[in-house]
Amino acid sequence: MSNKKITIASIVLAFLVVLLGIAFIFGHKTTAEKLQAQEWTLTSQEESNTVNFKKDNTMILGKEPMTENFKYSIKKQGNVEYLKLTHHEDLGSDGKYYFKIKKTDSGYSLILDKGQTNQPAKNAMYGMTDKNNLVSK
Repeated sequence: MSNKKITIASIVLAFLVVLLGIAFIFGHKTTAEKLQAQEWTLTSQEESNTVNFKKDNTMILGKEPMTENFKYSIKKQGNVEYLKLTHHEDLGSDGKYYFKIKKTDSGYSLILDKGQTNQPAKNAMYGMTDKNNLVSK
């Protein structure tokens, strides 16, 4: 009888572990999915703008008719996540911005990585600064 109890307990335990694994996989969203799930306000010391992250990896900064479009990607290097924004410039090289992105209580903080950000991006920040916050609306 004790072998049956151990076997039943083992089956129940294995079932619970599988359920927890499934719940984690389906409940865990990537940073990109969290950004795409809602509208954000990008705030800096100078100003604030509306930001939308689309599933096609387009980030729209501002409200119509005054918007700027960026392509975005999020990469993790070690324990640090980076938000890369690329802005197409009609004259000259595309601006490539790299922000360290970190979860906060109200949203995310974005700190410009000056070493990776190229000069065209440093010349045209489009309402962004070295330190920004994404706050959920």
